[in-house]
Amino acid sequence: MNTTYFITLALAGIAVAFQAGVNGALGKQIGTMEASFTSFFVGLVTIGIAMLFFGKGNITLVKDVPLWQLSGGILGAFYVLAIIIMVPKIGIGNVLMLLIITQLTTSAVIDHFGIFTGIPIKIGWKKISAMGLMFFSLWLFYKK
Repeated sequence: MNTTYFITLALAGIAVAFQAGVNGALGKQIGTMEASFTSFFVGLVTIGIAMLFFGKGNITLVKDVPLWQLSGGILGAFYVLAIIIMVPKIGIGNVLMLLIITQLTTSAVIDHFGIFTGIPIKIGWKKISAMGLMFFSLWLFYKK
């Protein structure tokens, strides 16, 4: 993997861990829905400013995309809301562990059928074994 990609993704992973903690604390302070709204509003303003300076696409073309491609916003809202609800209950580590494992498992199934790319990447015994080990690690991680 390209070093720049690795560093970028590693920083994004660190950001997700901090985001979970920040949003969980914000939710306890101002309410679950209010924290979700605030998080997305601050993100909207931030990415809007970045788009003005660095954007190379054409935002007006959004009117031409299939509606299913806009579902990412709904899925992102559910993701943030779930984190805000669950972090104060079970902690950042447990939340992220479960999210990561379910993301990897779901993505393996999506890849297996080539749902978004049209190029199937089959699930073999190595991936199935890895998923089993991840769920076992979740059990160890979460077990008191």
